[in-house]
Amino acid sequence: MDIQITQQELGEIFYLRREIKQKSERLEEVTSNVRAMLIGGIPIEPGTFDAYLGFLRVRTPPWKQIVIDNLGIEFAEKCRKETSSHTICEVRIEEHAMFPSWNEGSDDDERKQ
Repeated sequence: MDIQITQQELGEIFYLRREIKQKSERLEEVTSNVRAMLIGGIPIEPGTFDAYLGFLRVRTPPWKQIVIDNLGIEFAEKCRKETSSHTICEVRIEEHAMFPSWNEGSDDDERKQ
């Protein structure tokens, strides 16, 4: 049997990994900038996309079931309330349909009066 892994397959894997790494770094950079601007209250340009900050409060969960099994749920709840937590802030982006062009501007406000 004369089957071989080709140089083309190996090269494709190599270059795809490099491209993914570069895109991941760029994604992290842009996301960090947008997160900072959202925290600073900078408005978002009107359009198809909207962004907001999602906050998630987390604690280390693996210990909880062990504590419940051995010491009871009341003790576990007391520990949970007394231990510190940390908050994860992530940028969430939603895509919306574009407003029709006739809906932009102050024409709508004039018609209502």
